[in-house]
Amino acid sequence: MAAKTQEKNQTEEEFFAIATVGRNGVKDMLAVMGPELHKIAAANVIDNFDVWKTRALVEIASSDALKPIIATRTGLLSIYQGLTKAATAGLQIGGQTPQVYFVPKAGKAVMIPTKEGYSQIATYGPGAVLREYPELHRVYEKDKFRIDDAARTYDHKFEPFAERGKLLGYFTVLEYHDGRKAIPYILQDKVRDIQKAYKMSDGPAWKKSPDEMDEKTAMKYLLREPVRESVGRAMMVSLDVEYEEVAPVEPETRNVTERTSERLADATEALDPENAVEPEESPDPEAGKEGKDGETPTEGEKKGPDLF
Repeated sequence: MAAKTQEKNQTEEEFFAIATVGRNGVKDMLAVMGPELHKIAAANVIDNFDVWKTRALVEIASSDALKPIIATRTGLLSIYQGLTKAATAGLQIGGQTPQVYFVPKAGKAVMIPTKEGYSQIATYGPGAVLREYPELHRVYEKDKFRIDDAARTYDHKFEPFAERGKLLGYFTVLEYHDGRKAIPYILQDKVRDIQKAYKMSDGPAWKKSPDEMDEKTAMKYLLREPVRESVGRAMMVSLDVEYEEVAPVEPETRNVTERTSERLADATEALDPENAVEPEESPDPEAGKEGKDGETPTEGEKKGPDLF
């Protein structure tokens, strides 16, 4: 089946109001709206744009969970809106190490960056603020661990071949291009609270590999601040936003460049963390207070609303 062609000055809403749905709909959407995705994509996506589109098609069209979503024009539009954010942030879809995935919610698709996606945004994305790829460290109850917050240094010692006891939490080191350094940390109990609050532990991945899922949750939490800064310099990425319903509109005489510029401005405002719609309230009312120096972490990460 031949892909639908976009009429001159046709808006996104006009295209999706008449678009084919299902797998062919995803294929048509990537073919027709591909040029506009290309215009707003980060350099690493542009370099391999055809591969990026093919992976998106395979990942989305082959997902059983997304079949009800791509079966409607509203759902198909939500997929496209997620792809615009992924392309702008330079996030890869599918492959050996996916940096973003799509999940169904209330008849639409929500784009969720993975742990690797957060690291990509903060370190290599178009608005990257970190100069080194962050590494996640585990802290156990028998470790010797202390953070000097004033000096932005830490001391972490343990016997590599001895029993280290119960896992207490995680930390990472963030080194910024402007010379700043931060050592955020999170307790294991806080990781579990996040998972319970957003029902993450109900999924098959958590039941199959709970330790790996704990690390993903911890790293995404620890990278919230550099991700906010990075996307603030490029385009905002949100884990959960409200999309407008598709409705036919009167044609406007605007060229592709004007439509793209307008869409980027609207998306940046809509995806600002202050305007983002959270799935549920943060399970930790104390999140936002700074921790104190000590042998082990005692508080959650610093300031700002939770991203998940």
